[in-house]
Amino acid sequence: MFGIFKPRGLKTPWHLRVLYLSTFLLRTAFGALLLLIASYVPYQTDYEALLNVAIIAVPYPLAEMLTANYFGMLSDRIGRKTIIVAGTALAAGIVTLYTLSNNVWYLAAMHGIHGIGAAATVAPAIAMIADHSETHDRGRQMGWFDYSTFLGYILGAVVGGFMIDLIGAAAGFLMIAALLGASAAMLQFLVKKERPTARAHRPAGFQELKLVFRIREIRLMFPIWLIIATVLGLAITYLPRIMLSEDMSGTTIGLMFAAAGVALGLLQPFWGKVSDIVGRVPVMAYGVFSILGIVIILLGFPDSAFESTSEGIKFHLLGMVPLAIMGLGAGAFVPAALAMMADSSSEESYGATMGLYSFALGFGAFIAEGLGLVIIVLSGDESAPTWLLYLAAALIGLAAVMMVVFFVGSLVKKRLMRKAGTD
Repeated sequence: MFGIFKPRGLKTPWHLRVLYLSTFLLRTAFGALLLLIASYVPYQTDYEALLNVAIIAVPYPLAEMLTANYFGMLSDRIGRKTIIVAGTALAAGIVTLYTLSNNVWYLAAMHGIHGIGAAATVAPAIAMIADHSETHDRGRQMGWFDYSTFLGYILGAVVGGFMIDLIGAAAGFLMIAALLGASAAMLQFLVKKERPTARAHRPAGFQELKLVFRIREIRLMFPIWLIIATVLGLAITYLPRIMLSEDMSGTTIGLMFAAAGVALGLLQPFWGKVSDIVGRVPVMAYGVFSILGIVIILLGFPDSAFESTSEGIKFHLLGMVPLAIMGLGAGAFVPAALAMMADSSSEESYGATMGLYSFALGFGAFIAEGLGLVIIVLSGDESAPTWLLYLAAALIGLAAVMMVVFFVGSLVKKRLMRKAGTD
């Protein structure tokens, strides 16, 4: 199976290898932050802790959402490297400032500025991949990017869990800032500055973004991607805090995140290459329905896979098997969708196109954290986690319906018409 990762004649350029390693360090730092912030915020009850985490979380995706497209288009004009390095360096500085206070509103403000740094790294990085990859290998390269992203998240959760138990949140922030600084330095010294791709006669400002959004595949994919980002935002933001409220140790939470994400991350290049061979739509659909299956199991059969007991986490083989199978496909959507976006766009608009992806990530996370905050406030009690899971189930169900209507139905219709024409 793994031979599909690197077919003969296909090589990953040096620029992209450094970018993947830098992305891995960046996401490792972010994954650790998710747990550290959840343990850093003061609280008296579990409900107050969840509410505080929601308040801190909302500004980050809002800032990323508002600035993502700008940085993507700017990278078309002045180059990818400059923007990515600046955004990573900004994130390093802000994480250092987290140590000054654990006041909820101060952390919310810092987290918002941190979101600007994140926006500056995502769209230009994916645009750089599109710059240096061939169409027939683009899915594989997007898979490697997604692999470095998810592997960083998972390892970051493990690292963050150990940091909580061993050195505390404040010292953990300083270590993460150093990791981000190393990532920025790596990009600055090991990646050559590329030439901008924008042309003088191209539309200025958000007129370019409007042209990108007129592309059918991108326009139809956007709401599905928005939902995927929203569900991911719900899990990343609130799950660590909920698990901490169940008296799980930071180390245990980190290891559970690692176990849940290994298959998701390791198969990203594989699913990207599969999309190069069989097409983007089938792989995207498989990913969406895999996520839907996971949410259904967690909602309808909450204790079928594992449960928290006084003796620790107890796993059930009968429930873990289907959960693991669907976990294998949960990462299929992103690399195939990223490759489709690049396939559908012109080379000069890669930055603006991938800005839409970053905008969807930020907007989805903003919706997740905003709706999560509303649900937590309205519930007013310990039932909030259950309602958050119902929200995730409704959203991913809608994404599955749109995937069928927008893409799968059209694909089946085209193939039937083609078959009828050949008969």
